[in-house]
Amino acid sequence: MNYWGNKEATQFALRVSISVIVTWLICLRLNSEATSAAMISIIIILMAGSHGANLIKSFYRAVGTILASAFVLFVSSTALIDAWLFNGFMILWIVTCVGLAAYLQNSVSYVFGMAGMTAAVIGFPLAYSPEIISVFDNVQARCFGILIGIAVSIIVTAVIPYEDDIKRLLPIKKATLKFIAKVFSGSTPQKSQQAFSQYLGLISNNKQIPINSLVGSKASLELIKSQRDALFHCVSLAIAAIKIKHMLRAAGDIEVEHLIAEIIEDIHGGQDNTQLLFDKIRILENGIQADIINRHLTVLIENLVWLNSDKIAVESQRFKRQISRFLTHTDLQDVFRSMLRATLLLSGISFIWIEGQWEHGMNAMLMAGMMCSMNATVPNAKIGNTKVLLAQLLMVAFGFLITFAIVPLLEPKIMFPVMFVYLLITSYQFVVCTSANKSVWRYMLIFWSSYIPLSNIPTLDFGGFLNTAMANVFAVMMILAVYMLIPSRKDTEIVIDSIKRTLKKLKPNSGNSDLSSDLILSAYPVLVRQDHTKVYIDRLISIGECFKLSELDLLIDDNRVLIRQLLTSILENRHDEDKIRQLQRIAETNMQRHNQASDHQAYSAWWQLSIALKRLCVSQSMITEPNVP
Repeated sequence: MNYWGNKEATQFALRVSISVIVTWLICLRLNSEATSAAMISIIIILMAGSHGANLIKSFYRAVGTILASAFVLFVSSTALIDAWLFNGFMILWIVTCVGLAAYLQNSVSYVFGMAGMTAAVIGFPLAYSPEIISVFDNVQARCFGILIGIAVSIIVTAVIPYEDDIKRLLPIKKATLKFIAKVFSGSTPQKSQQAFSQYLGLISNNKQIPINSLVGSKASLELIKSQRDALFHCVSLAIAAIKIKHMLRAAGDIEVEHLIAEIIEDIHGGQDNTQLLFDKIRILENGIQADIINRHLTVLIENLVWLNSDKIAVESQRFKRQISRFLTHTDLQDVFRSMLRATLLLSGISFIWIEGQWEHGMNAMLMAGMMCSMNATVPNAKIGNTKVLLAQLLMVAFGFLITFAIVPLLEPKIMFPVMFVYLLITSYQFVVCTSANKSVWRYMLIFWSSYIPLSNIPTLDFGGFLNTAMANVFAVMMILAVYMLIPSRKDTEIVIDSIKRTLKKLKPNSGNSDLSSDLILSAYPVLVRQDHTKVYIDRLISIGECFKLSELDLLIDDNRVLIRQLLTSILENRHDEDKIRQLQRIAETNMQRHNQASDHQAYSAWWQLSIALKRLCVSQSMITEPNVP
């Protein structure tokens, strides 16, 4: 029973298994022709991972299903007289849906993702068998089957509910506190880098918490909206802890690091007296650097106590705008690449299907259309990889075993418990798997219905099974080929371009109404997780500090030009040591000037930039070693 020790994974497995079997039985009872489409819809919806996301996806997928059904009916009335004409309209619709879903990157993406997938499921079979008199019945049956699946998933989710979405932020707060503890615990560089990558991965995977919580949460609207700032605040605290560690190292107060680790233990033990905690780590020396560090430590301790509490609202109103673009880096170039891939893929298979009179080309079109549409809702999903092919081959073997071994030898009713167990195990593995094989479990969970007999009277048609399997595998191989021809842009390229666009707008902002330096934090979860970009920690800190100087209106025009040139070289992975040294001298000059004027805010900004630039030089000289947070 230890296998089922993960409560969240077990609940997800039960939701999927029960929803699929119940929908399957209903479709059999109604003699529906859309059982497979209903199965796929259920599983994709339940993969949302939360109650709010499940309801949002269910609603938008229902809208997308109805929208696509209406489009297919409209086009069928005029274009079904010619296979190429009808397929052309279907491809145009799917490609447009792929583009809109990839561009929006929000909940509305599921409208277009489902609209494209439904058009593939409903439209291409009509092109194969163009009987206009039965078009409405076929479209109605498939649309109704998908809606049944959506309704059943909502009911089962109500019986086996998710935890209230408002509580999903609490594990992130605990993870932030745990990471900060590791920052000051003196762990090895490798462990520090691994901890940072894992933490930012958690943040990236939960970036839609504020959106999902708007639906289905019992919390107040004010508290739900505060999640956006709270989620963003957690990231800024993690980076602030790294900066404080750098300042302590620069000032030679390494002993304070160990004291911070000790007070975190006190906070874990329930100590919440911030003044008492601060007195343990207060730096007693005089000087502007000691004063700045003490101020940062005061804020840090207050936030450490907040991280250890069950509070969600951010105490300090630091953020003056909604961080609606948090972790979102829309890339038009990648959107057009996705549309071009879908166009070439569907047009190529359609040509082979129609001109080559390939009877089972419809199955390849279905597979390609569904995968393009489904993955368009996941930014830069990279479906063109061997894991997708592996999943298909495994499903072919499993489908053969079920269809030609279990079904002929046992009673038909045994299919349901067998598939229940299969779905239970596959769903559980999908949740608990943290390796690259997670996508294998994902596709095994989604496309099993393509190979398993779902009708009331299963047929033992080996030729039909083999042709379907060959068509699906061919579609996946075509996807691999198209991705090789038109590869996806790397996440790092997309985020760097986003920062470059922000860099072009670098200008004084004394009102501090657009926190570009904080927006830079959204790049961390993408860039730091890449193995080949570990040195980006200090690069991003340098970029953020430069933006902060501009926002505080501490730069003259010559400084701003130098910073823009330097940051461009940093983003392009060029080490311009001359400009770094030049900017360091400017920073030291300004530090002396602001020290004499006792301007703590200005001195702190220039000092942190100086530290980041110095570490950037060290990181470059030790490029073969992991960078230390």
